[in-house]
Amino acid sequence: MSSPAGSAVLSFPDAAFGSMLSGSLEAQGFIRLPGVLGAVDLAAMAAQLEACDGDEAGTRNLLQHAWCRALVAPLRLRLRDLGLLAEDAFAVQCTLFRKSQSRNWKVALHQDLSIPVAEKVADAALSGWSHKEGSHFVQPPAALLGRLTVVRIHLDPCTDSDGPLRVVPGSHRAGKLTAQSARALRQDRGETACTAQPGDLLIMRPLLLHASSKASRPQGRRRVLHFLFAPSDPGHGLRWSLAI
Repeated sequence: MSSPAGSAVLSFPDAAFGSMLSGSLEAQGFIRLPGVLGAVDLAAMAAQLEACDGDEAGTRNLLQHAWCRALVAPLRLRLRDLGLLAEDAFAVQCTLFRKSQSRNWKVALHQDLSIPVAEKVADAALSGWSHKEGSHFVQPPAALLGRLTVVRIHLDPCTDSDGPLRVVPGSHRAGKLTAQSARALRQDRGETACTAQPGDLLIMRPLLLHASSKASRPQGRRRVLHFLFAPSDPGHGLRWSLAI
């Protein structure tokens, strides 16, 4: 099947707003960009997802598909123009998160601490090695995690009833947090529900505290493409398992 995503039309704010957006991302740890993708491109992506392998709740391996890789270049170019991605940023993973009637799940308050790498290496700064869907994952130091950027594309409406991501503003600036510290920070700062419409983007830092409840109307569905952008060289002798 040909790749319809290669000609996707992306509607971003004017570059003049870049400094305001990048400042907000730095301060709050997340920003929302509405209406970046239109209905035609969203329908094409949805059709491609129907043909993807993986558990119904999602998969970590979407970058293996040509249609998904074709999204990376236009996303990276426009986000660089806005100052939201570094010049050396590459997409190293794209995960599908999919809530539905048969896979209605929740996620406790946490930070995203693991990254996909090509192989294990011996370095005292690395911990939490695991192996998922054919890739090695490891928890690197907070300094590297602070250089990562997540770009989430919403394919469906995500209201308060659809189990949206709930984030703790500014928590990404506190480094790696214990469970107790994370709960205390949430109590102090509160949460923001990141509701969205189809085609909206949520851009966030992986160290931002976030959680997600089960959908209260599981007859619907909530599909999100979760891109992870990272510097070309992760350091510590590591190599990315894939870098686009």
